Amino acid sequence: MTSELRYRYIQQTTHMVEKEGITTTWTSSSLTEIDDDYPVKPYKLHLQGLHQQQLASLNAENSDGGKKKLARIVEACSSTVLTLVLTGLSAWTRYRDILSTNNVAWNEAHFGKFGSFYIRGERFFDVHPSLAKMLVGLSGILAAYDGSFNFESGVNYPDINYRFMRLFNATFGVVMVLLAFWTARELHMSRTASTFAAAMVLMDNAYLVINRYILLDSMLLSSICFVVLCLTKFRNLKDRPFLAKWWMWLSMMGVGIGAVSSMKWVGLLVTALVGLCTVEDLWDLLGDLHMSMATYVMHWVARTILLIALSITIYISRFIAHFYIPSNSGPGDAYMPSLFQANLNGADFSKNSLEVAYGSLVTIKSSSHGGGLLHSHIQAYPQGSKQQQVMTYHHKDNNNDWILTRSRNPATPHLNNPPNNNNEHLQILKSGDNVRLVHESTGRNLHTHRIRAPVTTAQLEVSGYKYWNQGDGYDEWVLEVVGGDSRLPQDGTLRSLTTKFVLRHRILGCLLTSGMMPLPEWGFKQVEVYCDQSVPALKPMQYKSNFWRDFIHLNVAMMKSNNGLTQDPDKDDHLASLPSQWPFLAIGLRMNRWFDNKIKIYLLGNPIVWWSGTVSLGVFVATLAYYNVVRGRQQQRLLEQEQQQQQQEEEEEQQQENDGDDAQGYQTLQSQPSTSSTSNKMSDQEWDRFKFIGKVTFDGWILYYLPSLIKGHVMYLHHYFPALYFTTLHAFLIDHFLARLAQHRLFVKTLVWGVAFAAVTLTFIWFWPASYGIHGPAGDTMKNRQ
Repeated sequence: MTSELRYRYIQQTTHMVEKEGITTTWTSSSLTEIDDDYPVKPYKLHLQGLHQQQLASLNAENSDGGKKKLARIVEACSSTVLTLVLTGLSAWTRYRDILSTNNVAWNEAHFGKFGSFYIRGERFFDVHPSLAKMLVGLSGILAAYDGSFNFESGVNYPDINYRFMRLFNATFGVVMVLLAFWTARELHMSRTASTFAAAMVLMDNAYLVINRYILLDSMLLSSICFVVLCLTKFRNLKDRPFLAKWWMWLSMMGVGIGAVSSMKWVGLLVTALVGLCTVEDLWDLLGDLHMSMATYVMHWVARTILLIALSITIYISRFIAHFYIPSNSGPGDAYMPSLFQANLNGADFSKNSLEVAYGSLVTIKSSSHGGGLLHSHIQAYPQGSKQQQVMTYHHKDNNNDWILTRSRNPATPHLNNPPNNNNEHLQILKSGDNVRLVHESTGRNLHTHRIRAPVTTAQLEVSGYKYWNQGDGYDEWVLEVVGGDSRLPQDGTLRSLTTKFVLRHRILGCLLTSGMMPLPEWGFKQVEVYCDQSVPALKPMQYKSNFWRDFIHLNVAMMKSNNGLTQDPDKDDHLASLPSQWPFLAIGLRMNRWFDNKIKIYLLGNPIVWWSGTVSLGVFVATLAYYNVVRGRQQQRLLEQEQQQQQQEEEEEQQQENDGDDAQGYQTLQSQPSTSSTSNKMSDQEWDRFKFIGKVTFDGWILYYLPSLIKGHVMYLHHYFPALYFTTLHAFLIDHFLARLAQHRLFVKTLVWGVAFAAVTLTFIWFWPASYGIHGPAGDTMKNRQ
């Protein structure tokens, strides 16, 4: 509540305004601000006619600095104690019986294997950025693991220190609990509410389980929590820009964004949350008439460098490490450009001749970003021509091999036969040559015709047709060289690895093209190949592999593969779930194989945490709508009152001038109407905080949940975990409503918080066996806990 005391004397007016603990005093000739954080010595006002009671009150306000300093010390000590308690409890729950299952559980089969690839230095491919997988590899190195285990699903661990690798991951889960507590405190929640928010993270059974295995989720979740903490810390420093702490937390936020984006692309969603808050802050600063344009530009520069440039630098540097740490050839070679593959240890490209001749056995890689190898197999298209399928494939396989041979010429039938090992009639291919591509394994010719492609129906189907000595003119392609290594002669000669070329159909004029869309299940989800009638011939250009090309190439390949993770409607995936099932915890997930003689782990959240979080979303929206309506009406009434008051003051001044009132010692004491709500008793600062907490929690949930409703690929319960975190921060609503109780406040607060803590704790204990391991038949245990 804001009030103003006005003291009027001969030719001098002294004003004092106290708002949210900050007292501002000024006269007509000076201006001084006194902040609670830097209390000054008590002072005396020698003003004629000032009441002693008012003077005593003013001196008392300035002597409160000691009390507030003591309160800050108590607050710091209590927060430290709570941090230590939460650390101990989270470490005990995360580390306890971490070896209860000694077999490879769920996605440990993927991410443990990727860590092994890093340790062995072998090239591999995954749809996610690799920072978290690098950390998995680091945990293996620290555990003295040599990378020899293949992490096959369900297999018992051999004699390796997988305990340390799991503890390494679980530590991120411990940190996540602390980050939740610190974030709640920065959102100005009470100690009780902050502890409750951390307790919901601590005692959610789903978080507990996912933290205890060699997975990426604990690293991702803790990174998201860290970015949110930095956002709230930075927000609380908005009135003290360009101080050391301001720069530190802005920098840490940029580091967090770079790290979380380098673990999984879903981390970009918390980046969007930061972006929304940043745009709003800059918009508000633009309306500050007391800020110079130079200062405003400095705000832009600081955020551009530390939030955008720094995070992008971290993301790119992670790829530099990813390109150079796995220096040996591995199963992910085919996802990279040919020149990149040629520099890997163990790659067989050194056996290649530089120039390509007719009769050569070749593999052809699409030069589009993320492109695969031209591939065919004996399976036929179920519709269309029903001829042999042709697509691109990203793994080494004999079905990637093709033979380059001449177009049919009746005058030289011996040149139409399969190649032999002698050099007779050896001829180097050049741009403009007519060629046929014969699939080495099946003998089929690469063929196209006026039949629509199966997925991209606007283009023409490409198939395998007839054999060596059979077929027609629709098997023939024109080789057009469009670029090459600038260090070699640009004479149109086809050279291995370095030449970029297109295959244009001799009759139809369309270009052989690797599409973006995967084929259905009958095509094994491999990428479609078609003949594109709309693509013009490419202009000659230099073709040289470099970091930026490799960087873009790999990111596009990751994007394509990620989009290809669709669920087969004809296959029942009992682990998959629907986003509509998540908010009310309608489904769980088995972490390992459920044999009666094995320990079984079930990924299931704490129902109280999940249900209350979902309900709190609706409560917040309703509360926000109510306050908007009430405050809008109050602002309208306030405006009318101010207009009436201004008119009344003008009339009084006019009357005084008419009366010639010049007596000294005259004073007027007037309390202005509060700009805050009288019914909800919320000050402007409280309202601003309420909106910011909602912006972080509700917008964060929206950003992480709504995309899952749009995505077409297969989804699992753990995809909801980032969104769930934001609902735990809705503990501030309990704080908010309890603070507005007028009677029996302490009793009601104790009762409400006691019930809340008890409900979360007892439910956590009730589902304890599913989290730490079910012994014996699962049906007997779960039946008793339904």
